[in-house]
Amino acid sequence: MSPTVHQLREQARSRFMAGLETEAVAAELGLKPQRVAAWAAAENWAARRRAWWSDPRGAAAALRQLLGRRVEELMALGELSPQDADHLAKIAAACARLEREGYDLKAAAVEVGERLAALAGEEPDSEAQRAWLGRLLEKLFTRLEGEAGA
Repeated sequence: MSPTVHQLREQARSRFMAGLETEAVAAELGLKPQRVAAWAAAENWAARRRAWWSDPRGAAAALRQLLGRRVEELMALGELSPQDADHLAKIAAACARLEREGYDLKAAAVEVGERLAALAGEEPDSEAQRAWLGRLLEKLFTRLEGEAGA
């Protein structure tokens, strides 16, 4: 069964938040770059990614996602040695420590925003509500960035 548009958008957002650019995301998911760029612009993924990566917890989560994908690739190719697996486990443990130690208001806001966006995306025929939520979240992230710079 092929993924729904909502599932593809969530996969694209997750990859973008982990550090990939829209062209790379599109290539990985077999989508047109314009479609991924439109999703990114409509939901302001760039601002969310900046906020997420500016916090140790968010950066650790993004790095853990990248690490997980790389491990899956290496396992599929049969190229993961025991030494490599041990090294990657140590990196994952360091990411987990960063996630536990780096919790703050901005990270919490990003996490709540992500969960609200995912919840809103599950509701059929609620494009106006998703747009309203997107604007509200953008205001929140803008305010948090302003407070962090003050």
